[in-house]
Amino acid sequence: MFFLSPTHPLFLPLKTPIVWAVLFLAPLYVGALLSDTPKLLVVLESVLAPLSLWACLRLNVKQRLTFGLFVGLGMFYWSALSFRYNAYPLLMPLIALLVAFCYAVLFYLLLFKQSVLYRVPALWLASYIHPFGFDWFVPDSFFAYTLFRVDRFSFFLILCALALCVEPRLRPLYARLIAGLLLLVSLQWPSTASPLKGIEPISTQINQADKWSSADLKFNIDSNFALIKQAISKHQKAVILPETAFPIALNKSVLIPTLLQLSQQITIITGGIYEEGNTIYNSTYIFDKGEYHYAHKVILAPFGESMPLPDFLANALDRFFFGAEVFKLGHADHFTDFDSSGFAFRPLVCYEGTSAKAYTNSPPYLVVISNNAWFVPSIEPFLQRMLLKYYARRFDKTIIHSANKSPAYILSPTLFGDQVFK
Repeated sequence: MFFLSPTHPLFLPLKTPIVWAVLFLAPLYVGALLSDTPKLLVVLESVLAPLSLWACLRLNVKQRLTFGLFVGLGMFYWSALSFRYNAYPLLMPLIALLVAFCYAVLFYLLLFKQSVLYRVPALWLASYIHPFGFDWFVPDSFFAYTLFRVDRFSFFLILCALALCVEPRLRPLYARLIAGLLLLVSLQWPSTASPLKGIEPISTQINQADKWSSADLKFNIDSNFALIKQAISKHQKAVILPETAFPIALNKSVLIPTLLQLSQQITIITGGIYEEGNTIYNSTYIFDKGEYHYAHKVILAPFGESMPLPDFLANALDRFFFGAEVFKLGHADHFTDFDSSGFAFRPLVCYEGTSAKAYTNSPPYLVVISNNAWFVPSIEPFLQRMLLKYYARRFDKTIIHSANKSPAYILSPTLFGDQVFK
């Protein structure tokens, strides 16, 4: 398709922006469907990821705004699903459209000119453009499960190769030869890492509506202890529970002595609330050898945990959606690293695990805990996994992910070797 004439009948459906958007989003949706079949996933993604960029380079300049609207809607519609759990669920369609409009504007600028001399550098820089600080739009991450390298230089070479294929003023034979050479240079021989043993990330299945229910609190806490004891019976070295697995101020809880006692047999890493004065933190607790430590979340999710707006507007929206402000959600100023019997890791909570900032000067392992119950059923869990895999390969890290309402997994820095726990 890269080399067909634009007048070819196969191109007739591409006069509709939504078809171009489907092409762009294909790596995400196909990946979500085939995440359990790694070899087939890699084969298809290795074709679909370049096709996604080709769509951006080939798109008619007049279609860019509508194309961006459909891409934003198809990629981030799930961000509105959390409104199911507040007093304004009817706002979900409006929120989804507002998010989509942000990406319509972004693509209006990224694809402002038809020239590949404009679009190649624009698309290469797109991963640094984060509307309202939300950094889940990373076109490079579409290559997370492909045979291509995921470094920034290889991404540029792939863009150049595709640009040679769509530029009509170049001689087709020479353009194809050079494009093929650039793609060949961008390939990476697939390898498999040895399985990580002795560490068990947990996948729980608690509905968001029940997670903070006082009626279900005892049952959920008892379930956590059952999972810890089950990991002990399997002689695991460490067990990892999801974000806010203990939906209480754990630092003030009577559960601490029991967790400390169990930590003599296994390292327990779990999410919980930390309360200090009128400030609460979304934190990771580490119970190890009769002692416990904690790491507060550093990077808060835009709108969900922090308002990336002027204070007067942010405070007004907080009061509108969450009522009178009683507790303030705090954050740490820097990441905290731990070492448990040679297992050196950095704990991260959900959104911050998909930020490049979290990988700077980090240990070889990153422990990410999430609560995906806010957004399921949707493509959000796989989009998160794709981003995490991208960073695992790019920064040569092993990522251990424990989640609520989506599979837990260990992501290898190599193409193959991921472990999935359901």
